[in-house]
Amino acid sequence: MDDYAHGILDEGQTTISNYLLNNYHKIGINNQEMFIYMLIKGNHDLVIPMPEMADLHEKTGYSEQQLFNLFHQMIEKKLAKITQVTIEGQQVDAYDFTPMYEKLSLLNNDQVSQQREVQSPKIVDSHERQSVFESIEKEFGRTLSPIEMESISQWLDIDHYSPELIQMALKEAVLNQVYNLKYMDCIIGNWYKKNLKSPQQIEAYKKTRNSGRADDMSNQYNGPDIPFINLTGNPDK
Repeated sequence: MDDYAHGILDEGQTTISNYLLNNYHKIGINNQEMFIYMLIKGNHDLVIPMPEMADLHEKTGYSEQQLFNLFHQMIEKKLAKITQVTIEGQQVDAYDFTPMYEKLSLLNNDQVSQQREVQSPKIVDSHERQSVFESIEKEFGRTLSPIEMESISQWLDIDHYSPELIQMALKEAVLNQVYNLKYMDCIIGNWYKKNLKSPQQIEAYKKTRNSGRADDMSNQYNGPDIPFINLTGNPDK
């Protein structure tokens, strides 16, 4: 056998359950997530040491931010969780995909359909998530830090702020020349206190507020006192 064939065999093989391949969409895994899982699985079973993002970027062509988003989505969908494993005497971070197989096992007794009825708000897909990150980076004029990216992910996945709402808060922050996430969070928090949770509600509120200000301005006069001059010659008028 030539060196080329030996090289292929030395790389090993990745074995994926046909049941998973036939049903992954039914448990909420999209094609990109499935591709990444297959790529990192190798000869591991449920617990897979965290890969180097730079290596995955080279293999897939996805940016490191896109890869971060995909792994974060799988955790938010409860398909995976972060754990630790011991390799050569050292503790390393790893992804545990046990929850994914637990969801797969539920297909036999129709529990997946019951879960969908009580499903949490819509998961933001990777394209929407990436668009939010890119918009904020563009307006801030710099690359976001990992902590900032995690804060934005929490807005989307835990607080369930819609991408449109975050974009509107970004616009308000830019108009006020304040370029930080805390200010944006305060803006969204104030909207929520007023029970404004959709772009339509916020726009309607802003129009009403601006209209009220215009009426107040038209009814106010801050200039000097103007004396009354009777031009009729009648002292009673």
